[in-house]
Amino acid sequence: MLDASAPMDYGDEIDLSQQLSQVCLQSPLLLSHSEEESADKFDVGTVNLADPENPSLDFLCTPDFITPVEQQFSTNLDNKENSTGLRSPRALTPVRNKRLKHDTVHTKPSWRDENMRRQSPVSIQNPFLLEDTNLPQKMITSAKITEDEWEQTFISIYRHDFHEIREIGHGNFSRVFKVLKRIDGCMYAIKRSRHSLRSTVERRQALTEVQALAAVGFHENVVRYYTAWFEDEYCYIQTELCESNLTQLRDADPNVSKETSLLEIMRQMASALSAIHSKGLVHLDVKPDNIYVLNGVYKLGDFGRAVRADGSMEIEEGDARYMPLEILNDDHSQLTKVDMFSLGATIYELARGLPLPTSGAQFQSLREGKLSLLPGYSLTLQNIFKALLNPDASARPSAAELLNHSVFHRGLARVSSLDALEVTEKSL
Repeated sequence: MLDASAPMDYGDEIDLSQQLSQVCLQSPLLLSHSEEESADKFDVGTVNLADPENPSLDFLCTPDFITPVEQQFSTNLDNKENSTGLRSPRALTPVRNKRLKHDTVHTKPSWRDENMRRQSPVSIQNPFLLEDTNLPQKMITSAKITEDEWEQTFISIYRHDFHEIREIGHGNFSRVFKVLKRIDGCMYAIKRSRHSLRSTVERRQALTEVQALAAVGFHENVVRYYTAWFEDEYCYIQTELCESNLTQLRDADPNVSKETSLLEIMRQMASALSAIHSKGLVHLDVKPDNIYVLNGVYKLGDFGRAVRADGSMEIEEGDARYMPLEILNDDHSQLTKVDMFSLGATIYELARGLPLPTSGAQFQSLREGKLSLLPGYSLTLQNIFKALLNPDASARPSAAELLNHSVFHRGLARVSSLDALEVTEKSL
């Protein structure tokens, strides 16, 4: 055994350092029998290599030149093998090494970030805008939306953004409220579904009105659409606020039944239907309750039953009092002419002064084109009624053809001449 007090020469120090290095680098499990014997011949004496607190350990052991600085095993956090999930037993996996030190910082989103974060809501394809080629490819139809994708949790947009003033209307499927938008201080109408839309079918039906309004876009004679959203299983649609509908106006103002007023309503509604039909849509629910008034302008609203004009969508009939015979017999070959019949029935009801029959002989006579004479109205207007209520759908005029009728141009020419006369009198 070495004596720590005995003097050593320079050669002995070299031999001691070499032997200690061999002891540090060699594992006892890998030593052969002969190597063990040679190792037994060397006794380190008072030096305890197993003691981690021994300050002489760093001095006695040489640096580790065997383990490379850059490990061969990839420990990139962007590797899918490092994602959470079931792992193989630790004994079958490679040795865990220290994380690599990179000289540069990568700012590209990792695979983990892209797949573990909350995904954005789905984009729904508008069936009324199929011809638009600029739409993104990753869109789904309302028929493919799952229950989980319908469910959303967020702060109430209705309560946060709007102040409810009062209810201004209601129907079988919805209620309409007059609201004040908090951020701009303007009045709007909010249409909310009457009952919670628990099933996917009900939500698709509510979504149809939203998509139809958005597809039509802005038109002077169509109720302007702003936005819509689903909240707590209810559908909310924000539109412009109108003063009243045609039914309410008829009850409040008898002058609506005058021929000049009827012609103006017919002209503006024909303009609205012409714009809608040019977009490939049909309304299928034209009636006084769905025609609104704002500053003397008549606007068509409530697109809950709107479909494509080509008949590719499921059709739900509107109010039977304003429906032609072919739609009641499931003939959907000329859907645009259905709207023209409904427009004729609406104006005819205003001129008649009585609600249209819901059944019986008068109901059938109206659909056969047998109209009673209307005293006090011109023959021209009554001929327009007969044309719009013609039992043959192909014989009814289109919205564009109705707009070109001479009765509307004569009225416009008369108004223009009166304006010119007023200007002349003022100049005098």
